[in-house]
Amino acid sequence: MSYQKESTVYSGTVLQNKKIAAHTFHLQIQSNDFANMQYIGGFTLDIFLGNPFEEAFCQGRKYSFWNYEPVYHIADFAICTFSNGKGAEWIQKLQPGDPIFFKPPKGKLLVDNSAENYLLIGDITSLSHLYEIHRSLAVSKNIFTFIYAQQETDFFPDIDHSFPFNHHIINPVVTDTVVDTIISLLPRSLDNTIAYIFGHPEICIVLHNYLKHNKNLPIQNLRTKPFWKTKPNNL
Repeated sequence: MSYQKESTVYSGTVLQNKKIAAHTFHLQIQSNDFANMQYIGGFTLDIFLGNPFEEAFCQGRKYSFWNYEPVYHIADFAICTFSNGKGAEWIQKLQPGDPIFFKPPKGKLLVDNSAENYLLIGDITSLSHLYEIHRSLAVSKNIFTFIYAQQETDFFPDIDHSFPFNHHIINPVVTDTVVDTIISLLPRSLDNTIAYIFGHPEICIVLHNYLKHNKNLPIQNLRTKPFWKTKPNNL
């Protein structure tokens, strides 16, 4: 992904960058520009992997807010390095005190408290986003969680150091195996349910279609998004 120079570019400072799991770094950014947003759980940030004022076409990556502290304008992100691409190289070199540049925050996969029941399903690449959705839901909600990974060392706790989600080691990650396991554990009744399904592209598609066609979840209640690969699909 490459970004051309834009009229609105925000900036901040790296407060912390540390490895918290086998393939994940915890990035913390302070920026007074965050005060310009009306934050909602589920926001994402398009971060430039360099200085867009010096590079005509500066590459960037989209990351989910893991937490936002509005008094001091501090945001947390969990940056995964599974791809070993440019974003993975960038996060491993970033140091506290480094400047950082980004586009105005926004979001589409936002928290929605209008249902009684919730499914939060994904892999490690979507874990921080699902954690933020989870913390933004009212405590009265019934929440089913399922996070899958190939190894235990890929999991990391939420920002408050808790492990509120049910996590599963599935190695290798095979679509049919993961989907069959999820289906076997789903609540019997899915009335008045919103499903957030993120992560592995094929698993997202198969599970989305199962909930739509076999469980009759309304399409507006299916919030589905492959997090680490973009290709045509049938969502």
